[in-house]
Amino acid sequence: MVKWTASTYRLNFDLHRAGGLWTWVLLLIFAWSSVYMNLWDTVYTWTTRAMFEYHPVWAELHPLQHPSDTHSLSWIEAQSVGDRLIAEQAAQHGFLVKRPVALRFDHSLGVYQYQVESNREIDDRPRRYTTQVFFDADTGALKLALFPSGQYTGNTISNWLYALHMANVFGLPYRIFVCLLGLVVTMLSITGVYLWWKKRRSRLVAASRRVATI
Repeated sequence: MVKWTASTYRLNFDLHRAGGLWTWVLLLIFAWSSVYMNLWDTVYTWTTRAMFEYHPVWAELHPLQHPSDTHSLSWIEAQSVGDRLIAEQAAQHGFLVKRPVALRFDHSLGVYQYQVESNREIDDRPRRYTTQVFFDADTGALKLALFPSGQYTGNTISNWLYALHMANVFGLPYRIFVCLLGLVVTMLSITGVYLWWKKRRSRLVAASRRVATI
């Protein structure tokens, strides 16, 4: 609880304590999703793989020793291969393909990446599409197939963390809520600095008094 009529120090203390207590689950989600977006290839990957089945692209596909900008499959042929592989995955895993989105060639990996929008997407306003296949740029052989949800637990959790952090789910009410949570984080930062400053000043005063009595 917050005692609004208390002294400035007590009010800041109550706001800091209550704000952290009542929002700690949400703060944890945003903190861990920040780890995912900034330390994705180290801390996040190791931790998630220790608890869940997790298959991120950077851990499944490895750079070629001698990357090349040339490839046997033309862009039109690659589009055809991507359509076929996605159709096979949709039939095998029971999802619906809505439309193709992107085709790109990654010369460092020697693969084409083909992305589509499907009914497995988590975002209510998709800004990134994670129903995708990766296939050899020369042979067309499937290298990796990834879906936003319902495939690997670690991948599903990661995509949910990103969507929650970016406020891409639950429509306008959740985006407003995230905005308000940002104000809470600002309040926690300000009150935290204030409490630290007050305690530091008290320690300095106490130390000077001890010196004076010696």
